[in-house]
Amino acid sequence: MDIKEIILNCTKVNHKYMRLPAGKVTGLEAMTDLYKRIASQSVQCAEGWYNGRPCPNHEPAVDAFWWGVVAWSDAFGLSMGVDMVEWGQMFVFPHEQFANYLRPGKPPAPLEPILCPLHSSNGSPANVILTLDATWTELVIKLTAQWGLFHHLKDQGAMWEAQRLESDLRNPASPAYKAFLESDLTFFRHLFVNFPFCATTKKYIAAWLKKAEEAL
Repeated sequence: MDIKEIILNCTKVNHKYMRLPAGKVTGLEAMTDLYKRIASQSVQCAEGWYNGRPCPNHEPAVDAFWWGVVAWSDAFGLSMGVDMVEWGQMFVFPHEQFANYLRPGKPPAPLEPILCPLHSSNGSPANVILTLDATWTELVIKLTAQWGLFHHLKDQGAMWEAQRLESDLRNPASPAYKAFLESDLTFFRHLFVNFPFCATTKKYIAAWLKKAEEAL
C-alpha cells in the first residue's frame, strides 16, 4: 500500500474506533458529537487525497486533529523507544503528508513541546498512552481555537469538556483513565496493522501494548 491508501485505512479505523467510551464516561456528549464530525470528515478528505482530488471542505477542527496527530505520532514513537528512523518513515511521514493536504504548511509552534519522550510517566506504557492523550487533546483545542475560533464557537461545550478530561487522563484513579486506556488499546491494535513495520518493530509494539494492558 502507498501512504495515501494507508491513511485512508487509518481514517476508517479512526471513524470506527476513535469514539469516546460511551456508557463508561459521562458528561462528554458535546465532545462525542464533535469527534464524530471530525472522524466523518476525515474519511471524506482521505478519499479525496487517495483519488487525487482537491481537499474537500472541512472544519478547522479536522486540521487541528491531524496536525495534532503528527506531533502525537512522533512523541509516541519516542516514548515507546522504537527505531525512530523506521517509525518516522513508516508512521510519522504519512500522517504529516495528510496533514499538509488538509492544511498546507509547516507544523505550527504549539506542536513543539510534545516532541519529546515523556520521562514524567515513570516508564509505564499505560501512563505514556494516557499522558499523550491528554497532551494531544490540549494541543487540538489550542489549534482549533487558533484556526477556527469563530467557526467552533458552537463547540464551546466540547472544548470545556475536553479541558476537564485532560486532568482525568492524567489520574490513574479516575474512571476515564481506564475507560480511555481500554479504548485506546483496541484502537491501536487495529491501527498499527496498516503500517509496514519490520517484524522486530511489530513484536516490540505488541509487547509494549501488552504491558500497558496490565493497568486495566
